[in-house]
Amino acid sequence: MSPPRAHAPWTVRLYVGLSWLLGWWLALDGLHQRLFGDYVRLGGQLGPWANLASAVGLDPQSLGMTFVALGLAGLGATFGVVLRRRWGYTAGLITSALGLLYIGFGLPVALACLVLLLLPATRAYVLGPATG
Repeated sequence: MSPPRAHAPWTVRLYVGLSWLLGWWLALDGLHQRLFGDYVRLGGQLGPWANLASAVGLDPQSLGMTFVALGLAGLGATFGVVLRRRWGYTAGLITSALGLLYIGFGLPVALACLVLLLLPATRAYVLGPATG
C-alpha cells in the first residue's frame, strides 16, 4: 500500500462532494415520501425516474425506502473512499452505478461520481499504485 498522503487528491474531494449531494437528496426525498406520502415535487411533477420505474412495473411511490437506503449507502461509501478502503471504492462504484437510474438530477451527478472514481488519481489514492 502506498504511504499515507496528507490530503486527498481533488478527484476524491469532488467525488465526496457530489456523492454527498446525491446521497442526501436521495435519502431526504425518500424520507419525505415515507413521512408525508409523496416525494418532493419540482413543478408539481416527479422526475423522469418515475417513468422508468413505471415502465419496469414498479410503483414509484413504493421506492421511498429504496431511496433512503441508496442515499445512505452512497454517503457511507464516501467514508470508505476517504479512509482508502477497497470496500469503500467498490461501494462507491455500485452506488454511483445505481444512482444512474435516478434519471434527471441523479444521472449526471452519479455519472460524474463514476468518472471521478475511475480516474487514475482516485484509484491510486484508494487502491494504491498499479502494479503490472
